[in-house]
Amino acid sequence: MVNFWTNQNRHLFALLALTIMSPKQAFGACESNYLIQLETFGEGVRVELRAGAPGSSKVVNSSFSTGGQVRFTRLCAGTYFLAIGNGEDVSVTPVRYYEDYTNYSSSIVIQRGSGNVSKKSRKSL
Repeated sequence: MVNFWTNQNRHLFALLALTIMSPKQAFGACESNYLIQLETFGEGVRVELRAGAPGSSKVVNSSFSTGGQVRFTRLCAGTYFLAIGNGEDVSVTPVRYYEDYTNYSSSIVIQRGSGNVSKKSRKSL
C-alpha cells in the first residue's frame, strides 16, 4: 500500500490550500475594530456598516444601538461608511478608508438639519 501523505505531499497540499484561500483567510487579517458613540433620537437605532461608496455599496454588518454604542469587529482593510436610521431615509457618514490591525472610534451626533452626515434613501446606497 502506498502512503500518499509523505512529507513532500503534505507540504504541497499546504501550499495548494494557501493558494486557494484569499490572503485575508490565509494570513488571518481582518483584525480592525470600530466603536461608535451614537447620540440620536432614542435607543435601538439601526446602524449599517457598508463597504464601498453610496450608489455601489453593500452591507457588511448591521447592528442596533444599545446604550448609545455600536461596535463592529474583525473588519478587513477597506473603504466603509455608515447608514444610520430605521426608516427608508437614513443618515449617511462620509466614506473613510480603514486599515487592518487598527482600532477606530467615532462620536456621532444626529441632529435635525445639521451635522456632518447627509440624508439619503436606503435604496440609493
